[in-house]
Amino acid sequence: MGRKGYKGTVLMGIMRAMFLNQIQRVKHLTPRILGPLSTSGMTLIEFILTLVIIGILSAVAIPRFDVAFSSMTSVNGAAFMIASDIRYAQECAMANRVSKTVRFVAGQSAYTFDATIPPTSSLDPSGQLPGGVTIGTTITFTFNSLGEPTAGGGSSVTVSGGGQNKTISVVNYTGKVNIS
Repeated sequence: MGRKGYKGTVLMGIMRAMFLNQIQRVKHLTPRILGPLSTSGMTLIEFILTLVIIGILSAVAIPRFDVAFSSMTSVNGAAFMIASDIRYAQECAMANRVSKTVRFVAGQSAYTFDATIPPTSSLDPSGQLPGGVTIGTTITFTFNSLGEPTAGGGSSVTVSGGGQNKTISVVNYTGKVNIS
């Protein structure tokens, strides 16, 4: 092997030492660059404390959200119920070939149904609104045997509660019911 082999071995040794030196520098710099977060995770105690804090915040926030949400859903539900009951009166008038009336009185939390012949059916909806929701307009809607509004067509009834208002209107001639 002679001198060539010896120089190659020395050269390889020097290169190996330089390479290991570079690795040592990188290992030494890594904690400084990434900081302590790279070397440790979240402990079980920190995790449990985080869950407790989230639980306390949820317990405080959810009841406040529920009160606002329930009053809004009550008014929306009442508006859809009234629209459905007005449509019921219209369909009942057409099916029985009689006039059918729905009466709303301002300040009340219920409305009534009338029929000319036969008398008011026991199958008529109760007309009772959810608690805290009241009627804001006095009006009567009457539908003939063709489903056309003969009284109240082109008018609307308003319901309100919890700072929310909804208007249910009946289109003249067609009797179409809209909520706004």
